Amino acid sequence: MLIGKTELSVSGRVLKIAKLRHEWFEYLDDPQAFIQAAKAARVADILTFLQEAHVERPKLPFASEPAAASVVTFKSFEDWWNGLHFKARNKARKVQKTGVELRPAQLDDEFVRGVKKIYDEQPLRQGRKFTHYGKSLATIKEDLSSFPECTFFIGAYFQNELIGFMKLFEGDRILRTVHIIATFEHRDKCVMDALIAKGVELASAKGLHHFHYGDWAYRGLGVFRVKFGFERHDCPRYFVPLNSRGELALKTGLHRPLRERVPQPWKDRLIGARNKWNAWRHGGKPAAAED
Repeated sequence: MLIGKTELSVSGRVLKIAKLRHEWFEYLDDPQAFIQAAKAARVADILTFLQEAHVERPKLPFASEPAAASVVTFKSFEDWWNGLHFKARNKARKVQKTGVELRPAQLDDEFVRGVKKIYDEQPLRQGRKFTHYGKSLATIKEDLSSFPECTFFIGAYFQNELIGFMKLFEGDRILRTVHIIATFEHRDKCVMDALIAKGVELASAKGLHHFHYGDWAYRGLGVFRVKFGFERHDCPRYFVPLNSRGELALKTGLHRPLRERVPQPWKDRLIGARNKWNAWRHGGKPAAAED
């Protein structure tokens, strides 16, 4: 659904919540005007949107909660690199010793075929069903075609074979990962570590001092991020009722998904059970975190 030129995604059956489809990559320049347009269009019961924590903006008179992002802030690449533990630096440098080359890539047919091979390697990632598994070449190319004016690709190649890549988005004083992934087969080469280091290097070269890598996380993926200096970066997420049902939902806390109301220890147990179930269902073992 479109409001002006901004695309929304709407979730929920009983309570419908709308958000910008490209969160973290698009923001509302005039939230008040957009809210009025959303009310007139009757798009949902609640509208939620983000504001960037590193960009000064006026505080809005709406209910808000912190949205936790994983962000590393640095003065320069050299300053960041020298501040890493030597084990993290060694892993990031390992690709050079194993013959892996990191270089800019173009979204052409050859690149898309390489991406599909990575996607189709395993049906599970991080213990969950991998959403990109089994996608067609045309779908993959369309998915990766967003924001062509402010994104670019870095590929990791081993013997001219694509074994990992990242798509990066240049935002307002920040570089963000749109997508980053590497093969399990070449896990020993520490491709993910090298891609993260390359991302910080490119951000620094562009005069940007923030590098954003997904939501804040715990367990394996969270540990992977922390070793490279990523910290929890809370951005305000606003919730605006668009009708009386939305107002009631906000007052009673029903706007929050059930998973966000579960205590962290319970989440850990549930995630462990889910991973075992998915592994049994798909005939394999739960994949370890990409670290």
